[in-house]
This record gives sequence, structure tokens and C-alpha cells, in this order.
Amino acid sequence: MDFLDNLVLPQSEHHMVLLKYLLVLTYIILLPYLSILFSSLILSLYYEKKGLQNSNYYRFAKELIDQITFNKSVSFALGVVPLLSSAFCYAQLLHLTGLNVPEYILISTLFFIVAVILIYIYKYTFHLKDIFSYASEKKSNSDVIPDELKHYQTKTSHLHKKSGLYGIIFLGIAIYLFIASIQLAADTPNWTAKNNFIGLIFSLKALLYFIQFIVASFAITSAVVLYKYFRIESDSNDVEYLNFVKGFSLKLGSVATIILPLLIILNVMVKPVESFSYDVFGYALLALIVVLVLAILFYVMLKESSAKFASLLLYLYVVLFAFLIIKDQYAFDTSTKKQFAILAANYQDYQKKVKEEFGLVTEVINGADIYNGKCIACHQFDKKLVGPPYNETLPKYEGKKDDLIKFVLNPVKVNPEYPPMPNQGLKPKEAEAVVEYLLSNYKK
Repeated sequence: MDFLDNLVLPQSEHHMVLLKYLLVLTYIILLPYLSILFSSLILSLYYEKKGLQNSNYYRFAKELIDQITFNKSVSFALGVVPLLSSAFCYAQLLHLTGLNVPEYILISTLFFIVAVILIYIYKYTFHLKDIFSYASEKKSNSDVIPDELKHYQTKTSHLHKKSGLYGIIFLGIAIYLFIASIQLAADTPNWTAKNNFIGLIFSLKALLYFIQFIVASFAITSAVVLYKYFRIESDSNDVEYLNFVKGFSLKLGSVATIILPLLIILNVMVKPVESFSYDVFGYALLALIVVLVLAILFYVMLKESSAKFASLLLYLYVVLFAFLIIKDQYAFDTSTKKQFAILAANYQDYQKKVKEEFGLVTEVINGADIYNGKCIACHQFDKKLVGPPYNETLPKYEGKKDDLIKFVLNPVKVNPEYPPMPNQGLKPKEAEAVVEYLLSNYKK
């Protein structure tokens, strides 16, 4: 499953910083959307089941799912694209580790796509059920209900139940697998067990973060509902329904907000020591302060039975998600510093190889060093040693530097009084450097 690793090009340190910023932006888009989609579907299924007791429940169930599936392209823009973007980022940032995090995120994306298809089937069959019910009521008042109408009504109802149930299952799997993957990415002590998929699924860190995600999803969905219905004074005559929506949202949001601080603290506690930094604790503290403000706002609204802070609630929840995401990204950055140092060094090697392949290497070669290391044992300028002195041989190469370079690279026996010169294994640039040194110094 490491096919993505084979497609990765080494990245510079600057590019890795940009990839980390891209991850933060990706999560700020992705996680609130997944939260609202997940909790809206759960609440819709729950209140549809209770719809037999109260028509307000049934109406609320339908409006919940409609509010998050108002446009098909939203799921692609806010779900599929960020998931693929995060897989790309992790493929780059975790290059050479052998971790399967990008592949797990791609699997998560496939589950998400199936879940979205099922959720839209659930939405449309919700409306089809109402159409068939209305048609049946009209027929029952005047004529016998046709068998074909009954058949399609039954099939639609069955498809509706199945699509809703399987939709939440596939969406839950997609979210949990995604959360487990990003937790593994920051858990450097457990990278040695990177291919243990069972360990990934049953990770305590992943489980706690998933529970935090669920609680936060109910909290932000309650804020979205309040914002949708009460951001301006409603002139609706359906006071009973609005009171139901307001009471439900305030209670759900209050309970979820009260639970959140404990889960935030637990998630910090279970992080590996390698991921701790002042930034991690700082943003965790900021998140706790925002949660405290949210809890106070919910308390005031519950006490006054009003929704006057509906807009402020939603904005604060977006800020809360941003703080939590930045906290986790700082933890990832801190725990993977060694990995980024390895990638930076790998990029330098890669860059050097590319330059060598295209002849762009501007390496400084010192001819004097080559002479002292290779030539001085057998040659001097004014004395005979193993070979002839340079002052006798070099004059004939005046203006013929290229001929001397060829001789140095591929020496042949010239003077029978001296043994043949062995090949020194110099590169063309090295041979050129030592020839220039010799020709410029032998007269001195």
C-alpha cells in the first residue's frame, strides 16, 4: 500500500512548512462540515423514528437532513477535496517513514463517497415518502389505492430506512478511520508498529478523539440550528414548532459544551510526550476558554428561554474548531521534527543529484589540493623523482591545455627513461583544475 510513497518528490523545508499550513486550512474546512453532516444525520434518524408521536419531530428530522444536503457539490467541495488534499500532504510529509497514513485516508475517502450517496438517497426518499403518503390519502378518499402505488410506497420506505442506516455506518467508519490515521501520523513512538491496522483501529488516542468529535459535532449542530431559525426575529405563526426547536437545540448544545472540556484535557493527556510544546498547551488553554464562554452563553439563553446569541454561538464554535485544529497541528509538528530534518537532508541530496544529471553542479575544485594529493609523490617542478620534473615537460604544452588534460585523464608512456604514469582516476573538471594550476605555476 506504499504506492503513494513511490510517487512523492522530495520537498524543501520551505515547501514542508506550506504543506503544514495547507493541512490546517484543510481541517478548518473539513472537520466542521463532517461534524454537522454526522450529527444532522443521527438526529434526523432519531427524530424521524419519534415522528409517529409528534409531527414536529418528523418535520424537524426532514429539515435537519435538508439543511446539510442543500447542494450536491457541497459534499465534493467540503468533503472529498479536503480528504484528498490531506492524503497528498501526508504523503509528502511522511515520505520515507513507510507509514500507510495517506492510503488509510484514501480508503476513508471511499467510505465517505459511499456514505454521501446513501445520505442523498435518504434525503430524496424522505420527500418521496411524503408524496406517496399524500397520494395514498387522496386515493383513499375517492377510490381503492392501486397495488402499484402500494408497492412503490413500500419499496421507497424500505430504501429510505436502509439508506439512512447504512449512510451513518459508512460515514462513521470514514470519520473514525480518518481520525485514527491523523492520530497515528503524530504518534511517533508507535511508528514502529505502523502496519498494525488492528492497533490503528483500537488506538485509545483515536477512540478519545472520535468521542470528542461526536460531542463537538452535536454542539456545533445545535449552534447551526439556532442560527438557521433564530438569527433574526421570526415572524412564523408556528410558535409551537419554533419553541420545540429552540428547547432541543439549547439543551443539546449545553450538555455537549459541558462535556467538551473534559475530552479536550483527556486528549492532551494521552498525546505522546514527544508532541508536547508550549504552543500545544497554549492553544488547548485558548480552546478551554472559548468553551467556557460558550457554556455561559448557553446558560443565559436557557435561563431566559431565548436564542439571542445564536450568531455569536456559531462564530465561537468555528473559533473553537480552529484552536483545536491548530493545537493538534503543533503537536504533529513537534513530534515529527526528526522526520522533517531527514526530509530536508533528503531534499538536498535529491537536488544535488538532479544538478549533476543536468551538468548544473558548480562545485569548486582546487587544483593545488589535487596536485598535493595526487601528483607530488612522483613529480616536482624542478627535481627528478619517479617522473620527470614539470619544468622540462610543461613548456611543450603551452597553449595546448586540452592536450595535457587528455593526457592526465588517459596517460600513455612517452619518455622511455621513466615508468608509465598510472591513471589517477580524476574527473574531467578535476583534471582541468590541476592542469591550470600546473601551467600557471611551473614558471614560478
